[in-house]
Amino acid sequence: MPPGHWEVLSRQVLVDAPPWLRVVQEAVRLEDYRTVIPDFFAVELQPHVIVFPLLEDGRVPLVEHYRHALRRVVRELPAGGIAPGEDPLECARRELLEETGIEAKTWVPLGAFCLDPNKGCGEAHVYLALDGRQVASPDPGDLAVQVLHWYQREAIRGLWQSGGFDSLSSVAAAGLALSWLDAHRPSA
Repeated sequence: MPPGHWEVLSRQVLVDAPPWLRVVQEAVRLEDYRTVIPDFFAVELQPHVIVFPLLEDGRVPLVEHYRHALRRVVRELPAGGIAPGEDPLECARRELLEETGIEAKTWVPLGAFCLDPNKGCGEAHVYLALDGRQVASPDPGDLAVQVLHWYQREAIRGLWQSGGFDSLSSVAAAGLALSWLDAHRPSA
């Protein structure tokens, strides 16, 4: 029997903290119509964007800041939550400008991906921002202090290949962007 939809028999919201997080418990009947799982948990997170910005001069900025859930300072690509009703591309433009002070001429959507298809955990919209230039000082408006670090494209490739990123989102976005760049703009 090919995979199909599971039937939701009941749904209980355990945690509801919009727009950040919702945790639900469902009782579901599988596609065999006999097996019931009484405690399937899903985590619904705010959709977000991740941006791989490539400046006109070939540099790529990474944001270094403290992430409390990890209890450490991390390096990541610019990213942020999509506000309710906000277009993902407009969010990507806004987040890039806020976190780095950069505007880009060309935007390439690289896809939208679920972070954990078994539990949900949010949808990430990944963009490549090309021909960027610094037009302002960063102003993330966050409580955290952040520092920008500038890398050449090949140095980003080295970080990507060596585990130099702390978040899987940045690893995936960097891989998608580098692959696109290799195919469309092979020179570093």
